[in-house]
Amino acid sequence: MKRPALRRTPGARAPLLLTVPALLAVAFLMLPLVGVLARTSWGGLGTHLTAEPTIQALRLSLLVSLWSLVLSLLFGVPLAWLLARVPFPGKAFVRSLVLLPMVLPPTVGGVALLLAFGRRGLLGPWLEDTFGITLPFHTSGAVLAATFVSMPFLVVSLEGALGGLRPRYEETAASLGASPVRVFLTVTLPMVAPGLIAGAALTWARALGEFGATITFAGNLPGTTQTLPLQVYLLLQESPEAATSVSLLLLAIAMIVLISLRGRWTGTPGGRRERSAPRPEEPTGPDVLPEPPSYVRESVPRERWPLHADVTGFTRLTLDAAPGTTIAVVGPNGAGKTTLLRALLGLTPRAHAQLRLGESDVTQLPPHRRGVAWVPQDGALFPHLSALTNTAYGLRTRGVPRAEARREAQSWLDRLGVGHLAHRKPGQLSGGQAQRVALARALAARPRLLLLDEPLAALDQTTRAHVRHTLRRHLAEFGGVCLIVTHDPVEAVSLADRVLVLDDGRVRQDEPPAEVTRHPRSPWVARMLGRNAWPGTATSDGLDLAGGGHLVVAEPLAPGTEALAVIASEAVSVHREKPTGSPRNVWPGTVREITSGGSRLRLLITSDRAPDLVAEITPQAAAELRIADGTEVWTGVKATEVTVVPL
Repeated sequence: MKRPALRRTPGARAPLLLTVPALLAVAFLMLPLVGVLARTSWGGLGTHLTAEPTIQALRLSLLVSLWSLVLSLLFGVPLAWLLARVPFPGKAFVRSLVLLPMVLPPTVGGVALLLAFGRRGLLGPWLEDTFGITLPFHTSGAVLAATFVSMPFLVVSLEGALGGLRPRYEETAASLGASPVRVFLTVTLPMVAPGLIAGAALTWARALGEFGATITFAGNLPGTTQTLPLQVYLLLQESPEAATSVSLLLLAIAMIVLISLRGRWTGTPGGRRERSAPRPEEPTGPDVLPEPPSYVRESVPRERWPLHADVTGFTRLTLDAAPGTTIAVVGPNGAGKTTLLRALLGLTPRAHAQLRLGESDVTQLPPHRRGVAWVPQDGALFPHLSALTNTAYGLRTRGVPRAEARREAQSWLDRLGVGHLAHRKPGQLSGGQAQRVALARALAARPRLLLLDEPLAALDQTTRAHVRHTLRRHLAEFGGVCLIVTHDPVEAVSLADRVLVLDDGRVRQDEPPAEVTRHPRSPWVARMLGRNAWPGTATSDGLDLAGGGHLVVAEPLAPGTEALAVIASEAVSVHREKPTGSPRNVWPGTVREITSGGSRLRLLITSDRAPDLVAEITPQAAAELRIADGTEVWTGVKATEVTVVPL
């Protein structure tokens, strides 16, 4: 299919003040290359490149550059990881040392190497006396010089790639039981492979073209240290045409490397492969899910793991739960919900958890040995692995044979309705499909403690009900404790045995869902349940509101008690004229917002005599009252409709 021609956007022409200098810069960079091409003796190119000295120098250049690449990978990859992942004193200084060879004149670098590793240098005599190693004027010296000037390209490229890799992938792999080395080899390196390849290519090309440090430190000995750049230097004096031909060879190699990178070094979008477009949500099958195969039922651990945790730091609480307990963790943004999960995982300095699972104190254990599985908000599926391999990852880290791990992983995918997507990569899944695969991966890992950070948030209502049913059935058989961070009251009520309400890192309420629903002690929870929540101080007949105004209640608390008044939105009556009936609490106000909530309308009403109020009325009532944005109304609340909860 022929693509439509791109049209220039009117007014998008670059200003001449920028265009002319830019074109001059391109011409300045291009002219030397044109000079090499114009002066090349094309007829004698083959003869020049196949001459014995040139072949010998080429072989030596390849040997030196490849060994330099090996050393750069061996030492540069760990250094890049250290700079990208580990905070330590003097980090800026170390990074400056890495960058120094890139800006240092190569001959100065050669002098520095000579003073460090030469026969009269700092380490040279010791190396020669102890190991019999002499680096100057030896091929190993050329390798060392090339490594010194080329390794920074690998470190800089890989550090940038690691810096762009979200730590959630590595943290999730650790929660599935992978050791740091396994995480690095199976998750980190594959995900930063483009940056690693780009850095390796640039490192090799830079080592191949190294001249100044080599001639200063290793000398110019044919067959020993005379690489192609040094050969060019000699040929310029003896045969300029041959020097041009060899220069063309080095130029071609450099251009091939840069073109093959396609922008990866500079980080331009052209160097990154576009992610496959997520596919639309597909049917998940019937609501009644099949029973798992016998080998899965038999693999369910028989052990029971009660939870005891003392959390200190930003989040402060003591948590005890019996095996099989599901706790919904709710609260406003910044309340400390995710911090609590990360403290239980041992992944955050903001909070520390003294954690006991069953009879085992796992406080001092690293995350991969705690038996705590985590599903972050975005699922953090490893993009280079299929859905099946993702799901089997935790089993494989625990030593389960590959065939058994894949069979059990497939069963979990089937149970969550995504078994037919087992061979797709995460980039080929919709958001809901990816979240179900992440959930299957955590459930398949056989954890002692299960942490779910809004696991159903990305699902539509139908799929959410389907997955909720599957999750509830698994949690009923689970021998450990499950914590679910959620903002959905339906999830909290249907999945949890307890609701833990956090605010500013402190526990506001920890009770069964029914009690939290009837008597919420947090304004945020009350609003999450669709209710009005006003804090205040109790008086003899009601509550003096913190936001101003007075509320009359049927059952007042002891005067002076800090309390929360909870009013259901459907208990608020709305009038165009001041009501004269039974409501004890009446305020004038203005409709500021109208939203639809199922078969009813929700009105946000503001008043200078009371806090903002949410009321629910039917569309028919709204039409009769001629409600619109800005309409002046009166609101009424009966004293018997107010629930007062002490704080």
